[in-house]
Amino acid sequence: MLFACENIDRLQCMELQGRALPRGLKASLYELARAVHDEPLVLAAAKMLNEGPRHIGIITGAAVPGHMPVGENDGPLGAVVLTNALVRLGHWVSIYTDNMAAPPLKTLIERLGLDVPVIDLQMNGTQQQEAIADDIDVAVAIERLGGNPNGVVYGATGVSRADFRCNVDHLFKTMADLGKPTLSIADGGNEIGFGKIYDALCERIPEYKLENVTPCGGGVYSIVSTDVLVVATSSNIGAYGVVAALALLREDLSICHTPEEEMALEYIGVGLGLTDGGSGKKIAAVDGVPVDDNVAIVRLMRSSVQRALEGTSDRGF
Repeated sequence: MLFACENIDRLQCMELQGRALPRGLKASLYELARAVHDEPLVLAAAKMLNEGPRHIGIITGAAVPGHMPVGENDGPLGAVVLTNALVRLGHWVSIYTDNMAAPPLKTLIERLGLDVPVIDLQMNGTQQQEAIADDIDVAVAIERLGGNPNGVVYGATGVSRADFRCNVDHLFKTMADLGKPTLSIADGGNEIGFGKIYDALCERIPEYKLENVTPCGGGVYSIVSTDVLVVATSSNIGAYGVVAALALLREDLSICHTPEEEMALEYIGVGLGLTDGGSGKKIAAVDGVPVDDNVAIVRLMRSSVQRALEGTSDRGF
């Protein structure tokens, strides 16, 4: 199982994103994250989520008024696939997102027939976040921005999202104070979780910190840490990798995401108004990675799980 999870880790960190997003970043992000974990990232995450049953809160969604009015597709698709797997394992799941980003998530959850609430986050809602932290057992951020040293959330290009995106730093800090486990699945350095490697990230990749671009001067990298940080070419792909690791732990291939479902989700997402964050267009692509490439990665993840579960055999010569 260990080698299969190592393969999934590396597979999901291929540098595939579109031209509008930073390149040359994934390998370094992965190496820095792997250095602070004792085992493959997807395995560490799966072990956290395999215990239970528990109440797991998933925080996702990234809407930008006028550009991505109901959000980008990276995050919500992964959240739905992970939710489906967690419900199968007996967990109780709640999804938290901004009001603008809620409608597509609700439709995707209804499509799967899941009894999972999608709850609106409140701007400056520290009391709500404390209540959430008290209620859930595990917090999972999927493609969710985290504050920089000045507490400001920025997109990967250094544009502030603070005026319309709920800052959930307080939720994750409260979870830590309560001693409850936290997980981040992310892809850019500016999301919840990268506080775990903040100093190393600033030293290794200062050019993408964008201190001179951000108005507050704090750069885009987040200082908010989580117990486990999973890095991938897109956060959706990272979520699929965690699901594959759960399938390995449970020795059940059927838990894995499927190529057919990935194809369906990306096209359904277009119909729901979800945007490809790599191009800013409503197309079947995630962070500029075309649907066929994402389908291929899902297929290879599933194959990795299948081969590992089959074990070894003697070919007879």
